[in-house]
Amino acid sequence: MRSKSLLISTLIMLLLASTLIAGTKIEFSDPKGDDKGPGYYTYPTNPIYKPGSFDLTGATIEDKGDKIEFVVKFAAPVSFDWGDYWDVQQIQIYLDFDRVENSGYTETIPGTQLLVDPANAWEKVVFIDPHTVPKINGEIEMKAAHMKDDIVLPSKIKPIGKSLKATVNKADLGVAEDVDISKWGYGILMLSATGFPGDWCVLMRRVNEYEGDHRFGGGADGAGDPNVIDLFVDNADGSDDEAQIQYDMIDGWESGMDPEDRSDDKLSVIKLVYPSQ
Repeated sequence: MRSKSLLISTLIMLLLASTLIAGTKIEFSDPKGDDKGPGYYTYPTNPIYKPGSFDLTGATIEDKGDKIEFVVKFAAPVSFDWGDYWDVQQIQIYLDFDRVENSGYTETIPGTQLLVDPANAWEKVVFIDPHTVPKINGEIEMKAAHMKDDIVLPSKIKPIGKSLKATVNKADLGVAEDVDISKWGYGILMLSATGFPGDWCVLMRRVNEYEGDHRFGGGADGAGDPNVIDLFVDNADGSDDEAQIQYDMIDGWESGMDPEDRSDDKLSVIKLVYPSQ
């Protein structure tokens, strides 16, 4: 009888533990008005790039059992004037599962033009982009084939107001259903999507020296500048100092003159955010 009671108690504890993990919800915040990349990027001049369109304000990551739901929020409503599913935002979410130095990638998706600190090396990246799945997969196959198995597309994306909600199957991430997502590291980056990218860019819009109708300004006409407009940094609690932390973190780039020759470029290095650190 005692062993039976012990078995029942153990099963109850395991059930409660799995329920607790499945309900895990992580929340990040980011200061408003820091959608300037390293502090000096300017928006394209075309009015479709509404002020705040690339300004991250918050994110939630919630364990849904066999799925994970990512909601990324920004300061302007999603627009639907010309894109396949929405217009201008591209979001990349880099995931460090193990916190083991150099255990994964330190490069980012081609065209992002950032490196990840080796201590935060990532295993999977969730790619949220407004183009069709065949177009995205074609770009990945052509420009990022060496990491294609680790670029994960959501099973569902839903634009809602000033946010994008993406649902990702844990099976696609290669993780168990009872994984504790609060132990992971997260690198959430905001870029601009384009259907006409450079030869080595996976559907992201370049930042140039001067802004234009469909080009951000403040960077370089070469290729060393990051094409990232905003990201979560430090504790991702939205404190004012996080804007300057972002600027300093991605301001170390150097660029040659030729946008197709990256041999002379020096890329900035970013750190991921760890909710349980």
